Amino acid sequence: MLTKRERVFASIRRTGMDAIPWQFDLTQALAARLRTHFGTNDLLSATGDHIVWVGAIAPPSADEAPLEMGLVRDEFGTLWHREARDRSVGDWGGLASVPLHEPSLKGFRFPDVAATGRWDRVPATRQKHPDHFIVAYGSGLFERAWSLCGFENYLAWLATERGFIEELTARLADYSCALTSRLAGMGADGIRFGDDWGLQRGLMIDPKLWRSVFKEPYRRIYAAARQAGLVVMIHSCGNITEILPDLIDIGVEVVHPLQPEAMDVEFCQRQYGRHVTFWGGLGSQSTIPLGSPDDNRRQAQRMLELFREGGYILAPAGAAPAETPVANIAAIVDVAKSQLPPTSEVHGPVP
Repeated sequence: MLTKRERVFASIRRTGMDAIPWQFDLTQALAARLRTHFGTNDLLSATGDHIVWVGAIAPPSADEAPLEMGLVRDEFGTLWHREARDRSVGDWGGLASVPLHEPSLKGFRFPDVAATGRWDRVPATRQKHPDHFIVAYGSGLFERAWSLCGFENYLAWLATERGFIEELTARLADYSCALTSRLAGMGADGIRFGDDWGLQRGLMIDPKLWRSVFKEPYRRIYAAARQAGLVVMIHSCGNITEILPDLIDIGVEVVHPLQPEAMDVEFCQRQYGRHVTFWGGLGSQSTIPLGSPDDNRRQAQRMLELFREGGYILAPAGAAPAETPVANIAAIVDVAKSQLPPTSEVHGPVP
């Protein structure tokens, strides 16, 4: 039987599979209830999750040190709300203040990408989880840019301050490439770049603008990831169908989360499933929080059948919301594990 790591690679390569791999993004509130449900703190083993995450470490002097209660500042200088109310629907928090109030980088200092210890967690994570597929968090463009400028200002400057936007995008791409290149040989298998471009019906910006501003910088970032020996993965909520051919063209290998409330899952599989692996597909806005356990079993079984030839990682289409019934997640786990022989054990983390 394949290890989890081998199974993820087999599905991406569409060869030598023994089952479709699976993974669970969980909000912290839901994860706490699942630990009670399964009677263990080790959700990785309880769910059979195939993927382990690892992030870069900010230098101590620039880390998200607490300010007043519920506020943290990241190393780019953006201030975030991280209170209980901000975690009631997810773990993302909200924007409190930004460092760039004018369309200019004058006086702004980017973080030191060469700071000691950026990826120190990676070798230890590989040693602890030798049979899991290790995914690093990548540094993107769109979300980092608007978190520096403020969302409304950034969208306005996209339309009116093209020179500034191109300079900012290029500098963020430089940072991302340098950060990613330092992962070479450290033990990660893939890197996922998160940038939410989509709304429910399409992109937030005109696809022509996306191509003219972002496509080539992303191509450069994804090339750096491939040169570091990493599988190139991206996350974008919403309907990004219109730019799937562009993403394939610039080297994306895995697309997350294939949001069924926003994208035609069957069309995406039929049209692009030979060229890219889809990761997600289970309705985090619909069936997972609002359906029954049987609804979730049927949805998971339908996705496994649709992607029976591979090119797929079964998962919620984004973090399963805090209000999700634990029985619904347990039902998906049961379906995923049912692919394996009854006597097989799903590998857990090495003690």
